[in-house]
Amino acid sequence: MNNKILIAGGSSGIGYGIAKHFYEKGWDVLITGRSKDKLNSAKAAMPGIRTIVYDSANENHLADLVNFIENDWNGLLDILVNSAGHVELTSLKDISKSSLEAMYQAHLIGPTLLASKCLKFLAATNGHILNITSSHGIKVYADLSAYGSAKAGLNMLTKIWSLELAPLGIKVNAIAPGPTNTGILKAAGYDDETVLTIQESEKKQIPLQRRGNVDDIVSVAVAILESKWTTGIILPVDGGISIS
Repeated sequence: MNNKILIAGGSSGIGYGIAKHFYEKGWDVLITGRSKDKLNSAKAAMPGIRTIVYDSANENHLADLVNFIENDWNGLLDILVNSAGHVELTSLKDISKSSLEAMYQAHLIGPTLLASKCLKFLAATNGHILNITSSHGIKVYADLSAYGSAKAGLNMLTKIWSLELAPLGIKVNAIAPGPTNTGILKAAGYDDETVLTIQESEKKQIPLQRRGNVDDIVSVAVAILESKWTTGIILPVDGGISIS
């Protein structure tokens, strides 16, 4: 029987990179995303991969994921990766309730409810939860009240869950990527000029003097997931930006 991995937010970026790695290893892979087009592109690139449209704010979508694992995977899950989310720049003077709610839903509420519903599946395999957080949850930046606090919260949840779930044999860890070459800024609606400005500003702060690539993050994620005796860590993978 193949090992099984669910990657929430696996249709693009870091989540897609992790999905590709485990697909090539022969695992059963289920990815979620909000865009049917992106999910279909992933299926075309990785025949046999399973996909489900998933918005963490939609309780019916969560039920669909749980039903899939129960019925198609016989209630077994080896790895849950919480990689879904998006970024929003929000100055304190202009912050809105909707921006706070969007960030906390994507990065705190959604991952928590999904992890909660998957506990029995992960306990059956002594499985692993990997949260994809951010260097923005470690290093302080202006104009990121909503996103930065949400990612910092996910770092804390990682530690809480690791203590709570250790008796079940479930390991919980996080990686905190720094500025990485994905489409997240473009997907957030920023124009090319703004994206370039942000990228150049970030690059100047990185001690290793380059932005990360998805492969930089995936290689570390895989190493953590292959460890049998690692839990409760939040590992920056950021070229050193969190200490700059």
